[in-house]
Amino acid sequence: MRIPNEIKAGIVVLSAMAIGAYFFIKTSSEFQEETYTIKTYFNYAGDLKKDAAVKLAGVYSGRVSEIRFIYDSATKIECVLTLNQSVKIRKDAVAYIGTSGFIGDTYIGLTPGSSPEFLQQGEAILSEDPIEMRELFKKADKIANELEKTLVEVRTVAINVNGMVVENRPAIQRMVTHLESTGRNFEEFSAEVKKHPWKLLFKGE
Repeated sequence: MRIPNEIKAGIVVLSAMAIGAYFFIKTSSEFQEETYTIKTYFNYAGDLKKDAAVKLAGVYSGRVSEIRFIYDSATKIECVLTLNQSVKIRKDAVAYIGTSGFIGDTYIGLTPGSSPEFLQQGEAILSEDPIEMRELFKKADKIANELEKTLVEVRTVAINVNGMVVENRPAIQRMVTHLESTGRNFEEFSAEVKKHPWKLLFKGE
């Protein structure tokens, strides 16, 4: 019996709809997992954006649900982190801003910590500010300047030492000659001892 093309097309469409419904229900159940929020504060947030990933020890654990300025004694950036209920954050954990790869997406990372106590809904986690590239370049310039000054000082010391060597060359030459003579005498003594080791046992008169 030959199945009409219309029925074949209907079966394909129904199969596609069934597969789509399955994945929709599966992903919906994952997104509907219970969550809770904690906060963290930065002085500088780099290129962090809302909905950025939150990773605990490198594992996806939630997202950044809000980013806003706090105008207290100093301007700070408050980040609200929405985490899966199954993820527990220890009270001594630290939040930091990381990047996936060299130019990848920016995310908030959380260190595991070791405290026996865990953060609860609405509590704040400690944070560590990222290094600004501008500050990094400033430090590099400072190190380069200090290195240049050090090299100048080394050259100055080398010139002074060279001058001292020139001024005291006769005395230095005498010292070198004396050391060479002492070395030769020691070599002769060693050779003599090797030939006649018994001489070490007797002291000459």
